Amino acid sequence: MGAFGIVLAASSPALSTAPSYLQAARDIRFKPTHTPPESKQEQATTDDFDSYKSEQFTVLYPKTWQATPEGSNSVAISSPTVGASEPIRTEIKLLREDPNTVVPQTLDQLSAEGASIQRYSLVSVDNQSGFRIWYNAETDQQSLMTFVGYGDQQTAILTSHYNANDPNTEAIVTALHNSFTNHSVAQAITP
Repeated sequence: MGAFGIVLAASSPALSTAPSYLQAARDIRFKPTHTPPESKQEQATTDDFDSYKSEQFTVLYPKTWQATPEGSNSVAISSPTVGASEPIRTEIKLLREDPNTVVPQTLDQLSAEGASIQRYSLVSVDNQSGFRIWYNAETDQQSLMTFVGYGDQQTAILTSHYNANDPNTEAIVTALHNSFTNHSVAQAITP
């Protein structure tokens, strides 16, 4: 079974600097592929998670966190504040735009804001190929952004901000991102 996904449009030299990451990420194109990338992330057990479900999508989040709808196509999910640390915050948006437009625009915006891109990866989310970046926008804050393209019809963007000094947080945030399921468009199929 094929899927609309992401493939590298041009080969890139070894990536060693943030500007190289950014350029390589801009070279990624969402187009039909026959084999989605393997997801090597561990999935969380549903016993530890609640489900946020809208007409558009479903996502799992830790039971102690709070989900707040922000319109029909987006939600903000936040952890409780513990001590002096900032809460973990995830924003999920489902846009009715082509990912080949959304991804470069978002990367250009991050670059203009001075974000430091650390690395990127191709992932599989909702049985679709996706693109994930790790970046720092502020000191001691790590950000993780996942793009999931649904043909040229929609793009899901999941963005999480969390304390860079907490080594356990990335696994929780990644599990949240990986649980995303889109209900508003048919899954891509082999052309």
